Amino acid sequence: MDILQWAEKKTKGMTIWDIGVLKVYCVLFGVIVGAYLSSFVRENVVWFVVSVLILGSGVGYRWFTADST
Repeated sequence: MDILQWAEKKTKGMTIWDIGVLKVYCVLFGVIVGAYLSSFVRENVVWFVVSVLILGSGVGYRWFTADST
């Protein structure tokens, strides 16, 4: 199976809320990686990492358990 076909099949099982959470997850990941040198991020990196782990695990679970319709 081609990886693009696999990803397309998994994406069809996601809801609008899952896509919204994925966007927030990507923003938080970008904040951690792209602005790591900022003092605000360095002081609060634990909260950002916890948010990324919680949102990422939820989206990842939905991604791998979605019905392929």
